[in-house]
Amino acid sequence: MKNETINEKGKGQGAGGKKAALSACFLLLLASCYLLFAPSSTEDETKSPVADIAETPSDLSLPVVVVSPRSTDILIEHEGFSLLYDTKALCPRWVAWELTAEETRGKVSREGVDFREDEAVPEQYQVASWDYSGGRYGRGHMCPAGDMKWSQQAMQDCHYMTNICPQDAELNKIWWEHLERACRQWARMDGSVQIVCGPVFPDNPKRFGKKHRMAVPKGFFKVVLSLKEGREKAIGFYYTNDNAIQPMEDAVRSVDDIELLTGFDFFSSLPDEQEDRLEAMADLRAWEK
Repeated sequence: MKNETINEKGKGQGAGGKKAALSACFLLLLASCYLLFAPSSTEDETKSPVADIAETPSDLSLPVVVVSPRSTDILIEHEGFSLLYDTKALCPRWVAWELTAEETRGKVSREGVDFREDEAVPEQYQVASWDYSGGRYGRGHMCPAGDMKWSQQAMQDCHYMTNICPQDAELNKIWWEHLERACRQWARMDGSVQIVCGPVFPDNPKRFGKKHRMAVPKGFFKVVLSLKEGREKAIGFYYTNDNAIQPMEDAVRSVDDIELLTGFDFFSSLPDEQEDRLEAMADLRAWEK
């Protein structure tokens, strides 16, 4: 598994053998770090396998996820992507993956692939597809099916409800999809991109759902990083969770902006000078060349 760096700051809100080998390495590292650094607590944290700190393994060029433990969070590794699931909001806090040019050429169809409960979380937190029935919000993929066409398993895994948030239908079908398509184009142009996205919640979110009551985001963020030599760049986006017209150029933010909005620190394993420079960028034209 190939992952992006996320380091939670202060008061934030809340393909085959190669990928499998990297996933095993990643999970072993996180488990080791949790045992070493997790703070003592009287709370039952056996259902919250979240690492406190992790460093990039020496044999991997890609950074890994770095987070602080929270008792309501469950770290989940699926084929092609990883996520941090918030059992209080019943939504992912973030979802992270790398998309390569080769993966964008996948031919796996999503036809016949249904949304399903994720048994990686305890049963009481398993949102079902029917929880969304009859409501105004659709099932919004964070890691999109269009990015997972390189593997039947990845396609199935991205339909777990832990990868889904309540999302306005207009946003889901038009503006969010435009960004997903753009990310695939950027992966083809640069060879690969690293992507992290997730919901942004108000202080007291309203709830939605038949049985399981999911917190409704006020918006969604996405940050994208390209480390193509000589063309290194990063960009952020923020979309409100409503039916407003939201062309991509209006949604552009810097990664620094998204960090302030979410409380996360993205891509922190990059050299400081490079991180500062790339995270200050907010130039959509740089991605069109």
